Amino acid sequence: MATIALLGTGLLGEAVGHRLLSRGCDLRVWNRNPQRCQGLLESGATSISHLSEVAAAGCDAVITVLRDGQVTRSVVAELGPLGGCCVLPMGTMGITEIRALDRQVRQQNGRCLEAPVLGSKPQAANGTLLVMAGGEPVLFEQQRPLLKLLAEEPLLVGPIGSGAATKLALNQLIASLTHAFSL
Repeated sequence: MATIALLGTGLLGEAVGHRLLSRGCDLRVWNRNPQRCQGLLESGATSISHLSEVAAAGCDAVITVLRDGQVTRSVVAELGPLGGCCVLPMGTMGITEIRALDRQVRQQNGRCLEAPVLGSKPQAANGTLLVMAGGEPVLFEQQRPLLKLLAEEPLLVGPIGSGAATKLALNQLIASLTHAFSL
């Protein structure tokens, strides 16, 4: 099965990691706070000591589930040359942030397929996240088997930036509905 680097093991990241391990992936994990990786390490993941190790470790893809676009760009920069590896940011980012990350990843000799998700720990655990990918159709098809481990039917919604726009629109709709119901 695929070798995946997972950067960010908070609530969602940890659940994504457990799902990938349960589906037979060789998982490498990193978090700014190494203690946040402990549950995944106990379940069979391997620790990434230094971010510069990721490309050399032969990872097929790098999934990021980090706080925001600025943190994601900073962490991805520390990876160094990507050797053609695909970076899949799953955290919430703005449209200009994901486009800047795409340019950065290309400069690092990698490929970027944004894959923001709707859902949380339970959906990640049972593989029913809503993945709204943005990027090149060929890259989406290459990454579809990985995305299908996390979502019943991952969607390609358009070029880079489209996933972020779709997620932000859905978040706004959810917030509006929540507010309306509270009234």
